[in-house]
Amino acid sequence: MVAVSIIMPIYNVMDTLEKSIQSLLNQTCKDFELILVNDGSTDSSGRICDEFQKKDNRILVIHQENTGSGFARNAGLDQAVGEYIYFSDPDDYVEADLIKENLKIALENQANMVVFGYYEEIISNGKIKQTKELPDLSVLATKEDFRKSFRVFQKLNSNIIWNKFYRHRYLLENNCRFTGQRVGQDALFNHLVYRDLESVYFNPVPYYHYVTRIGSAMNRYHSDRFLLEYVIAEQFEKLLVHWQYEQIYHDLISLAYWSTLYVELNNLVLKDCPLNNHQKEQRMVAILHHPKIQEILFSLNSGLEEKPHIQLLIFLLKNAKYQLVLRVIRAKNQLSNNYYHVFELLKR
Repeated sequence: MVAVSIIMPIYNVMDTLEKSIQSLLNQTCKDFELILVNDGSTDSSGRICDEFQKKDNRILVIHQENTGSGFARNAGLDQAVGEYIYFSDPDDYVEADLIKENLKIALENQANMVVFGYYEEIISNGKIKQTKELPDLSVLATKEDFRKSFRVFQKLNSNIIWNKFYRHRYLLENNCRFTGQRVGQDALFNHLVYRDLESVYFNPVPYYHYVTRIGSAMNRYHSDRFLLEYVIAEQFEKLLVHWQYEQIYHDLISLAYWSTLYVELNNLVLKDCPLNNHQKEQRMVAILHHPKIQEILFSLNSGLEEKPHIQLLIFLLKNAKYQLVLRVIRAKNQLSNNYYHVFELLKR
């Protein structure tokens, strides 16, 4: 047995893979195994994995047909022998003390989960904007502690998996596995983890570099994006119902369903969206007929009333100003894309 099993799903990431793997091999703590799951890559990613395996006996490479990152992570879990599980993505990289310092916290407290900070890096036109995200909590010892503090916990993005150590035994005992859903399997996995979670410890230090490249696959049109996001919102609501906290966190449920709508609005303004304006309007009308979307649009206590930009879009949607909605989304996206360059200009 090793202390930590690191699992990395890999699909056509040859440009970033070597840096990502090397950052893990450079860890100051050496008591780990690195499971690389080549999920049917058609570029040289599989060959890169094999070359690393020849150089380091801590590496296990699994080659399989393409099934998606969720099932690839499950394949890694099936082989893992570590006391703790850590998931890393092949287009990101990590600090050298990530394992050493978070494993120390995990082992000293026999934690079911350790949560740490991360850097968010946005790369656009060759320039990098970096921000730091850190947890605001310390220790949540009991199930009730975790549930009562979930609003604060969620501020660090409760859906992500790469800023967390998971106790392997806890995952096994609670049958925490990934689904085959193409988008959002991280969130669905964490919803299973959170159902009966206790003994959670936080480390207010950033170790992970989450890299977003403008123009990546996440910024491309997907015809089923709304339905995939809707499944995530439904599972989130079921989690809070399981806790019997659905009334306390009613606003978080509303925001989850609003996010499904907002993601689809962004989906419709992407450059590669094949729909014409009339088809986009029809798409929005169909989505607005979903019961949960109706509820957040017309409820007087959805919890969204204090968010002016959301209220503007809701007002336009309720009044069938669909083309104006799309123009607002385009303008907001353009402003976001230009923000970094304007900020750098102001600094100079």
